[in-house]
Amino acid sequence: MADEEPAAKRRKALARLDSQAFVLSKSVYADTNGVPRSGDPPRVLHLGLTDGEIANRVVVVGHHSRAELLSSFLSPEGSEVFKLASDRGFLAYTGLYNDQRLSIVSIGMGLSMMDFFVREARAIVKGPMAIVRLGTCGCLQEWVKVGCVSVASAGSALVQRNYSHFDAPKAHAGSEPYLISDLCMPDAELTALVASSLQEALGAQKVVEGINITADSFYSSQGRADPAFTDENSVLIEKVLQRYPKAITMEMESFQLFHLARSSLPKGSIKAAAAVVNVANRPTGPQGLCCCCRCCILLL
Repeated sequence: MADEEPAAKRRKALARLDSQAFVLSKSVYADTNGVPRSGDPPRVLHLGLTDGEIANRVVVVGHHSRAELLSSFLSPEGSEVFKLASDRGFLAYTGLYNDQRLSIVSIGMGLSMMDFFVREARAIVKGPMAIVRLGTCGCLQEWVKVGCVSVASAGSALVQRNYSHFDAPKAHAGSEPYLISDLCMPDAELTALVASSLQEALGAQKVVEGINITADSFYSSQGRADPAFTDENSVLIEKVLQRYPKAITMEMESFQLFHLARSSLPKGSIKAAAAVVNVANRPTGPQGLCCCCRCCILLL
């Protein structure tokens, strides 16, 4: 009798697996060495979207509440505005604005989340795409006021933590703790449209154009002091401004968007631009909040 109880449990467990076989089969990846999909219809893994659910024109934001606010300006294509929240932290809305199909997608923060979005969106959208990032940032110039919007018209550079410098200091003696890339440019025409639309909606005095700096983290690669870690970043901002004196913003996504747009095939099939609301001035310290979302629906 003592052996029958665990055997019965095993039989029940196997029965449950059999009953779930169809569901489990949908979790198997297709094209696992490409852009994987699963389910029926086949959905990309992280966005959770399938063909036709996202538009060729997209406004990308970082925060779900900003996506929700922007989606309120969309009209439904059918009975309601399309909405899908994936189990990997993405939130997408698709509808109509001025009779043009438009998606608003919240992707969270960082290079990897932008990579997930651009690559998986490209896989499920036919034809050319226009993607505008609307985010927040810290500004690097004292004269840039908190509450204005900065457009990365002069490109974006990437600041990366040099992991080898920290993990193998003897082997990499004399190396720089942070790597600063060359500039990556946005699409000039789309960026000009973004800037002019913002100026029209907010006034020219509220819009600044210049160079964006994207960092691979919020803390070390943006020069923030954290006594709990070895970061060697006390002069990082100074070095960034030595190389790019006209850099005006620092955030975590725009460079990746520009880079992937420029790497897209066929060449030029993705056009990208970025505008960010300045919520903190790094040289002076004041912080504030500014909601410019209503005008930003005009970007596309």
